[in-house]
Amino acid sequence: MFRRSSGTTVAARLAENSKISVLLLEAGGNQNLYNDVPAFDSKLTATDQNWNYPIVSQNYSYLAYVDNRVNIQQGRVFGGSSAINSMNYYRECPDYYRLWSDITGVKDWSFADVLPFFLKTENNFDNDLVINEPMYHRSGGKLPVTTPIIDTILKNYIIASKQLGYKWTHMDGRNPMGTTYMQKTIDSNGYRGSVAKIFLENRRQNNLKVLGYSLVTKILFNDKKQAIGVEVYRKTKIYQVFAKKEVIISAGAIGSPKLLMLSGIGPSDHLNKLNIPVVSDLKVGYNMIYSPMIDTNTISFDIINQSLVEKPLETLENIYKFFVNHSGPLRNKVSGVTCFPEMSYNSTYPQLCNGCVLPRTSYIDTDLDALVAPYKHPDQWRQYFRPYLNRTSFSLYAVIKRAKSVGRIQLASTNPLDDPIIDLCQFCNKNDIDDLVKTIKLALKIYTSTHMKKYIKPYKYPIPGCTPCPHNYFCDTYLKCIIQANTDWVLPMGGCRIGVSPKSDAVVDENFKVFGVSNLRVINSCIIPVATEQINAISVMIGEYGAHKIINNF
Repeated sequence: MFRRSSGTTVAARLAENSKISVLLLEAGGNQNLYNDVPAFDSKLTATDQNWNYPIVSQNYSYLAYVDNRVNIQQGRVFGGSSAINSMNYYRECPDYYRLWSDITGVKDWSFADVLPFFLKTENNFDNDLVINEPMYHRSGGKLPVTTPIIDTILKNYIIASKQLGYKWTHMDGRNPMGTTYMQKTIDSNGYRGSVAKIFLENRRQNNLKVLGYSLVTKILFNDKKQAIGVEVYRKTKIYQVFAKKEVIISAGAIGSPKLLMLSGIGPSDHLNKLNIPVVSDLKVGYNMIYSPMIDTNTISFDIINQSLVEKPLETLENIYKFFVNHSGPLRNKVSGVTCFPEMSYNSTYPQLCNGCVLPRTSYIDTDLDALVAPYKHPDQWRQYFRPYLNRTSFSLYAVIKRAKSVGRIQLASTNPLDDPIIDLCQFCNKNDIDDLVKTIKLALKIYTSTHMKKYIKPYKYPIPGCTPCPHNYFCDTYLKCIIQANTDWVLPMGGCRIGVSPKSDAVVDENFKVFGVSNLRVINSCIIPVATEQINAISVMIGEYGAHKIINNF
């Protein structure tokens, strides 16, 4: 039984073996036409396709928001977050997986080990890339990967970054230091390539059954601690579904730890307080890691000549262009990335970057009330955004990829319909703020370069609640204020960390098997021990690798 991006991949791959019967359970429903349109990703997060998990009030971040908190976006739909995300295809570098192995002790998770499982799914439409780099890219897989059409502003950003000495580098992330643009999981017609679309639509396997609007609320065990099935909440009723072989959980980075704890797998002290019988005492919910980012609309630059960019408006003309001609602004979702050599993780992992910027154009909608609703002082933010309504800006989207701060997920109650308690503890380690300041300052050198001044200019007003310095507008104190006021939502992972032993806080082994029980695996991003903000391709790879390990031992 499976859910989410990794889970859909696992289910489909297992079903290719006619000897295996698979039931795929999903808490949400089917995708719709909005999911097909790359430019509508932000609209999808405001629908019931998003779990919108609330976090607890933060002491050092989200200070501009009501209650000092935001919601975390996770897909509640077939295909999981691959149906609502930004569609970036980025694998991370070999040092990322070396650190992964060094932290956990697992032996078969090097870049060389996982590369075949990236390649297995990949259907790359960039023919030059496939021909010139056959060891790293291929066509013929199920997951569409395209090189997007680059807009004029991003083209000139790339020129400016090169003028400042940042080399052009690989789009897949294997050598991250420098500038490139992101490939996207978009097909040749411009449609989003979610894992549900590529694996579930037009499927022919009779041994794969899918059931939507079915929330798994508990894992069932026998007296030998063997997983034998799950409890499912569907249409106000509780059902029990039994497995012949194994139960596989892919309920997302938050849902998976929550489900394990509800089922008695987790920290004994926490479970005892809720009177949940302990099946296996493991550090579930601990080690929740993430990559802090500045909100997309916070440090933004107005594009001087608006005719240089197409607005992704939901007009009849644009919809016709997209669905009939497979063209127009709705099919393109462009992101660049510059990872700064000055912000390397440490000397032991010289190719692992810790500070990057993701330049992108961002359209400011005319719905000002919706834009300012999350803020404590909406009138101040109205003044800030009003000059740029119905205009496209160029956003400085800075990120610390491997934050030192670590959060935790706990249960709020034994009711599976209640949201869990999610405490990011964001910026509890103040080094993360300092690292983000350094990253923003490096990015500002590109954004405010002589070349870019021809195309963009800073917003008219300072960030509400923060004060620039008179002789150095983007001074450290101003940037620190911005960071703590207006951090973006994050992509959590690590709450069911992989490892060789529970003594090292691991929840699953290198074959995804949960310690202390049998016939139960967890296969999704919650096993990841090293943070990254680019989780899309990695989640699919985890699903491919998980299916491979299961089939090899079947």
